[in-house]
Amino acid sequence: MDTLARWAGYLAMAGGAIVVILVVLVTSDPNSGAWFAFFLVVTLLGAAVLGFENRTRAATGQLGRASAWLSAVGAAALLAVFVYASATGRLTSDASATSDPLAPFWMVTAVAWFLGNIGFAVAIIRGRVLSVMGGWLVLAGAVTGLGVTVVLGENLPPAVLLVFGLFGIGWIVVGYAGTRAPTRWAS
Repeated sequence: MDTLARWAGYLAMAGGAIVVILVVLVTSDPNSGAWFAFFLVVTLLGAAVLGFENRTRAATGQLGRASAWLSAVGAAALLAVFVYASATGRLTSDASATSDPLAPFWMVTAVAWFLGNIGFAVAIIRGRVLSVMGGWLVLAGAVTGLGVTVVLGENLPPAVLLVFGLFGIGWIVVGYAGTRAPTRWAS
């Protein structure tokens, strides 16, 4: 866990940067296969949040701990669904959510990972650890992006996906703060 805690800032910055790049790519070409790189983001941020929780345990408290584990378990489960879908030939970028038999598994695992990230952003803000501004950016990008996606549904213009860029930028800021000299870290 100490190694993961040491690398958490770099993992978060890499995951956040990939989110920003993916959002721009998918916005410019909605039919792009670039969204498959999302699984790299899931892995990076799942590990980063778990590492950050180890470093900030006293400041982020129970919310941080529960959110970190939800993010990590959600990431592992989402990757398991990805591997299964790849191995069985069910992984496509144009499959309808209603016709995909794996849709419930995709949804539950992705929601768990995403809620873990949102919860940890709240724990960062509440604990005033790492970067509060980064925590707010993660929270704003995630909540606004999800809200707009749910409200507009299938009528979602591709440019609206740029809101999720705030999520990525937030993780870059949090990650950068995690690479700096510790100020209020828990041991």
